[in-house]
Amino acid sequence: MRGVFYLLLLCSSLVWARLDEPHKVEEPAYGEVAYLYLQGDYFAALTRAQMALERGEVQVHKPELQVLLGAMYSAYGMPEDAQQVFDSLLDSQVSDGVAQRAWIHLAGLYYRQGKYNQALATLEQQVGEQPPEALQEVFYSLRAKILMRLGRYEEAAESLDAFSENHPLNAYLRYNLAISWINGEHPSLGQEWLWKLANLPPGSAETNAIKDKAMLALAIYMLRSEQQDRALQLLSNARLEGPFSDISLLLYARALLLANQPGKALPVLQKLDQGSIQRATVQEAQLAIPYLYESLNNQKAARQAFETALDRFDKLDTYLVEVEAQIAGGEWFAEMVGSPRWSTAMDPVPAFLPQRVSSFPTFYEWFATAEFQQGWNQYHELMRQRNLLSLWQQKMPGLYTMLAAHERKHNTLRPEAKALLKDLAGQDFQGQMTRLERRFSEAVESQDPLPFATDREQKLWTAQQQAREHTQGWGQQARPDMVEKLDFYKGVLLWEMQQDIVPRQWDREREIKQIEGLLEENRLLRSRVLYATYRVDRLEVFQRELPELEAELSNLQKRGERLMRRQQYGLQASAYEQVTATRARLKRFSASAHEGLADLYHRALRERRGSPAPVEGQGLESLQIQP
Repeated sequence: MRGVFYLLLLCSSLVWARLDEPHKVEEPAYGEVAYLYLQGDYFAALTRAQMALERGEVQVHKPELQVLLGAMYSAYGMPEDAQQVFDSLLDSQVSDGVAQRAWIHLAGLYYRQGKYNQALATLEQQVGEQPPEALQEVFYSLRAKILMRLGRYEEAAESLDAFSENHPLNAYLRYNLAISWINGEHPSLGQEWLWKLANLPPGSAETNAIKDKAMLALAIYMLRSEQQDRALQLLSNARLEGPFSDISLLLYARALLLANQPGKALPVLQKLDQGSIQRATVQEAQLAIPYLYESLNNQKAARQAFETALDRFDKLDTYLVEVEAQIAGGEWFAEMVGSPRWSTAMDPVPAFLPQRVSSFPTFYEWFATAEFQQGWNQYHELMRQRNLLSLWQQKMPGLYTMLAAHERKHNTLRPEAKALLKDLAGQDFQGQMTRLERRFSEAVESQDPLPFATDREQKLWTAQQQAREHTQGWGQQARPDMVEKLDFYKGVLLWEMQQDIVPRQWDREREIKQIEGLLEENRLLRSRVLYATYRVDRLEVFQRELPELEAELSNLQKRGERLMRRQQYGLQASAYEQVTATRARLKRFSASAHEGLADLYHRALRERRGSPAPVEGQGLESLQIQP
């Protein structure tokens, strides 16, 4: 499962010829998607990529972003959407590198759909046998997986040899191929590959887990091949802290028993028996211990061990009945989910915390499966969307309040605005401005200083004109010196106005331009008021769309709840199956323990009567380990 997930992430990272390597970012939206992806916020990266493509925010990186979108659709279990994106991209004019990446993703999609022949044909016909260096890793690993599904193991091995053996994904695929060989027609070659994996240098958790699995597979093969000594030597070096420590101890105990060393096998089983009785390996150890005591002729300890096993099996079965009821009622699932700390669409999905459930040992193997992990992530993605829809629904009353406020404001201001527009329409500002500009031009052309006079000069000029009119009305009575004096004052006034007439004209010209700017602003404001006054359809649109939006949010919320319940019920059904299988195994083990205890009492009774019965090695048969 981890290998498949790693392959999906590797395929997505190769959209940009490796996001984790330096490369040129030419558009901010593309850089934001790359950042979210590298932070592990895959859903946020997917959402941001959709927004960038919808808004036209990317042009240079548009093909790469489309390839990423299809890859993420595929990883999120949306094959139809992914294929639609890839088909659309491949129908357009894109570079060879982008096209090859798209073909590889499409082949991976066919592989996950179980269309192995179609996936292989897509790789070989559209990409060829020599892909670009940046795509070789994902190409050869995907090709190897397809060939293994088709049973063409030799070709799969050649494909795996094409990229680094030290890569965790390569090791994962080599392990699967080795298991196929060791259980098929090439056991010696399978052993060789498993030995190589077991001898890998210690590294990451994935590498160490593959090393452990390889050692266990070798040990199982050796036990089946009656090579107990080699199996013992190999299992004695197994880790006791790794994810496969339980099965390692159980295999080690079986190897000791097959090597006729029951005294050494007993402490190994006792150590294993200290774990939770919910684990299958502990249950097998619990059943094997009394048979081991019996083989050592310790009848008292065997009887006590049988009774202990029956008691623990009975208590576990009672507990599992309670777990079944909790699963059916939803309490178990609610306890496992807990209360995630996020609530919006941009927060990452919380990691699964197994300590939340007391029944974890019953399900720990199931928790590690791809089925559970995919269901878990999909449930939380749906929860994320439900929380986002709830957040939007909480904002709906505020939107209605804003709409009502705008409607009241519109109804109040609209009559006032119409009255103002009517009043402005009779002012003829533009006509007045035209006449003012004409007067200014005429004054400049005739060099008339009067239009540029100050208020004081205008008053003096008016007074002089009035005095002149009065003197003209006096006739012969007017004194000549008075007329000359008025003419003198007129000449002095004209001289004062004309000596700086050019600066005065500049000032008036600047004022006229300012008035023109105010008139333009006035026209703009009038047009806006006029538009807002006579256009009422916007409010009508909002009044119609808000209820529709509210209904759509409600429908999406209900649909999300249904999908969440379906996802929850699917996980609960699988958990119920796990409990059912565990209870069935407990019934078999309890029956074996009852039978062993009855045989023990029967032998004890026969010994008292002087006819001992032979001891049967039933405990050895309980250790049925599968690779």
